[in-house]
Order: sequence, then structure tokens, then C-alpha cells
Amino acid sequence: MDGDAASRVSVVVPCFNQAHFLTEAVESVLRQSYREVEVTVVDDGSDDNSYEVAGRYPGVRRLRQPHRGAAAARNLGLAESGGELIVFLDADDRLLPEALKVGVESVLARPRVAFVAGTSRDIGDDGSVIREGGQSLVTQDHFLHLLEDCYIWSGSSIVYRRAAIEAVGGFDEGLEAGDDYDLYLRLAHRFPIYCHGRVVTEYRRHGTNTTRDPGVVLASQLRVLKAQRIRLRDRREAAARKRGIRKTRAVHGGALAERVSSDWRERRRRALRGIATLARHDPGGLLRLPRRTA
Repeated sequence: MDGDAASRVSVVVPCFNQAHFLTEAVESVLRQSYREVEVTVVDDGSDDNSYEVAGRYPGVRRLRQPHRGAAAARNLGLAESGGELIVFLDADDRLLPEALKVGVESVLARPRVAFVAGTSRDIGDDGSVIREGGQSLVTQDHFLHLLEDCYIWSGSSIVYRRAAIEAVGGFDEGLEAGDDYDLYLRLAHRFPIYCHGRVVTEYRRHGTNTTRDPGVVLASQLRVLKAQRIRLRDRREAAARKRGIRKTRAVHGGALAERVSSDWRERRRRALRGIATLARHDPGGLLRLPRRTA
């Protein structure tokens, strides 16, 4: 696409077996009021026809890789795109029509920030809105607040500066989940960031979201938070990290304990894997299990 690379937005869409939602994601980019946009879909070794769906759109670039996870797909899309501003749109999410315009104006008005983040609303399988609002708007001490809680609900609401992502080494491909949270923390530790509070994305809640697996989220998020120890600058940040670890165990460990209890009643093999995850990452969570389960 034509235009100044400094204001061009490269939208990278990692996709793994989300062909049934991918059309909506791509078309939400093509309908943007902001026109200096290039779109790259990265098929992360899908078993469905995601690659073929992406090919229906002239001008949309398609890349393919063996299944290596969202972080690797995002890094590949970043490396193969040309804009200085980057958006990572999950294949099951949608951008609202003014999303890029709002994000670009916000980031260009603040030359020192690594990224600007908006807010999202939840949609269901059929695209209908199921929740509006509720996301906190943080205006200062972003690294500290991120240690305590990942208050950015949708990574698709962010417009990044390419240079900032490259300066911290991109996404951690060793994380099964939480690679976006890890990137927020590394960027917020090193650079200013800004949250504008406008609803710019729609986050789809459905049964195959990675974030619906509490065991994966528990393990990954704890790994992310524990890795921040070397970056802590004062007691406030140390205390915030401890609160974040406690909250992660309470929320995701609690959700895992509930699932294990249900799986145990239904005699699903997954129950044993869940018990092992709790024992490793949230031993206190074992106390939440019914006595016959534990």
C-alpha cells in the first residue's frame, strides 16, 4: 500500500483454526476509516481452510508456518510487514471502524510512547454484544499496575511502535499463553505507554479461546510475573508483583479447581492433569477441591 511508513499501520492477524471467524476479522480491517493500512494473515499451521479464506481478499498478504503458537506467528508477521505502527488482531476478534484512526492519532501525538491501548467489549459466537464496559482506565504507573493485574483486556486494542517492540526483542515464543501480557510488561518497564479509554475492539468469547483454559493461563501468567523480578525498582513494584501472583492464583487457580472438580465428577482424564497443574503452580488451590478429588 502507498503512504508514509511512519504513519502506515501493519495489521498482523495470527490464525490457528479460526477460518469461521477470520472473514469478520479481515473485513473489520478493510472497513477502517483510516486508510494507510496493510494486512498480513499468518496461518499458524491450521487444519482448516484459514489460508484459503485469507486468499479471498486482494491485497491481503498470506504467510504460513508450522504450528508454533501465537507468539511465533506475531513475530513472523512483524518481521514480514512494513509499517512503523503495528496492530496484532486476533483472528476471532473485530476492530470497530474508527479503531485505527483513534489509535494512530493517539500514538502520533505522543512521540515517546511504545504503544497506546484502548478498551474492548465482549461479543459471542454469533457476533452479538454480550458485555459493555468494566475495563479499568489506568493513567499512570503503568508497569506497577500491570504487575498487579493485566488491565488491558484485548491486545487487539493496541497500536504499537515497531521500534519499541524490536527494542525489547518481540514476543516470547516460549510462552503458551500470556505472551502479550509479557510484552506489555517489558515495554511498560522501559517506555511510557498510554491508555485512551475508547472502545475500539470487540473480543469474542467462545469455547476455544486460549484464555478459557485456566491451567494454561495460570502457568503462563505466573511464569510471566516471576520473570519480572529482575526488573523491580522499588518496594511498591515488589508488592504489586506479589499481589499479582496472589490474584493470578485466586482467579485462575480457582477456575482450574472448579474445572477439576467437574472433570472428576464426570470421570474425565483431564482432571488428573489439572490436579498436577495445581500442585505445581497453586498448591493452596488443592484445598479448594472436594476431599474425594484431592
